[in-house]
Amino acid sequence: MTVTTAVVVLPRRVAVWASRRAVARTSVTGIELACALCAAVWFSAGTPLTALAGGAALGGGYLARRVGGQLAVGAFDGWLASICAIAGELAVYAGLAAGAAPGERQVWTLATAAAVLLGMRKVARLIRPARAAAPARPGNPPDDQPTGPGRALAVLAARVPALPAGERAVVITVTAAVYGTRMSLLVLTWWGAVALAWAVAGPRLGSGSSRARDDAPGAAQRDDAAGGGRREAPDRLPPAAIAAARDDGPIARFAGAVVRGQLVPLPPAVAGLTATVLLATLGLHGLAGLVLLTPVAAMLLAAPGSAHPHDGPLDWLTPLVIQAGQYAYLAALGFAKGVPGPLIFALIGLVAVRQLDAAYRARYPMPAGEPRGGIGWEGRMLAAGAGAMLGVGPLTYLALTVYLLWLVSSGSLASWLATRARSRGVHRPSLGS
Repeated sequence: MTVTTAVVVLPRRVAVWASRRAVARTSVTGIELACALCAAVWFSAGTPLTALAGGAALGGGYLARRVGGQLAVGAFDGWLASICAIAGELAVYAGLAAGAAPGERQVWTLATAAAVLLGMRKVARLIRPARAAAPARPGNPPDDQPTGPGRALAVLAARVPALPAGERAVVITVTAAVYGTRMSLLVLTWWGAVALAWAVAGPRLGSGSSRARDDAPGAAQRDDAAGGGRREAPDRLPPAAIAAARDDGPIARFAGAVVRGQLVPLPPAVAGLTATVLLATLGLHGLAGLVLLTPVAAMLLAAPGSAHPHDGPLDWLTPLVIQAGQYAYLAALGFAKGVPGPLIFALIGLVAVRQLDAAYRARYPMPAGEPRGGIGWEGRMLAAGAGAMLGVGPLTYLALTVYLLWLVSSGSLASWLATRARSRGVHRPSLGS
């Protein structure tokens, strides 16, 4: 079996088989998540043989992802596929960290950095404006069916910097089996930084492109909740949607209301990120008291921009800048104040899930209404800083982790289920009732 057959033809045949047997999209998503969790367990053993077994599980999950991408996608199905995809991959990163040799230093730091880059990359794919793909000329093959060595190399050159899901599975398997799980996390971190830069500044095709769909399950198209008809995702988000992707809390919304949207959003956010990264680089170990909240005060410069229409050509970068500042502070503070690495990773991972949920809802508004609001990025930073200031950093991180898990499950999931029920004309009680 050739690589083209395995990656292109096989998923299509399996998708046709699944469609004929009315296999639900959510079932395929469950298979993908189960494969990722199995891979995480195998990787946690930390041996070459179990790394190969984990790679085989990742391959099964990738096949399920490709098959699911070719099935009918509804609003809830696409959201669930996106959330389960990032949750499964974060579990794999945790398994890699757990499988590192005893005494390996900074392994959870690498896992956290890889999780941050993964989360930001997925959000960037959802909120970045896309240009429409050039129409295919008669006789030209589609992007995902290269017919010659030259075209195959061109497609590979376009995919490698982006590090999509299939390539990540190969990288994880090979490096974990040959060099160990710590090397896998190191490669994922450095290559993930390149992939994030590519996602922000590299070429971007429209949402209907196969390359655009490969790493964003369910993001390319969904059923219209009102009429059940399929429609493509908009290539450019309206300004209000970009502002919604920031995940502002009550403090940021109040600051935005005070200035009445007169403050442009991006420059203050960049200034806050610069100050936060500088303070985190200098180290938070020796800081105490209110000084620990200095990075939070710097990031709050971005709060008044919450009411701005975000209609500038680069304003779509604002949610990513705010995310970067939030991640830098939570990670640096946690490692400086002795919070256990797995707990820091869990909190960062759930923040990434929450931010992806916000970005997905911004791109695909739910007719059933928005889920209950949270404390926002500024609330999470303030809570973490206050907990470290009072000497209860680990307890605060645990509380934030539980809170985010509750918010995603009882808030967002319930709202998407209500959207699906409305599209089917069926009333279902929410999870919170």
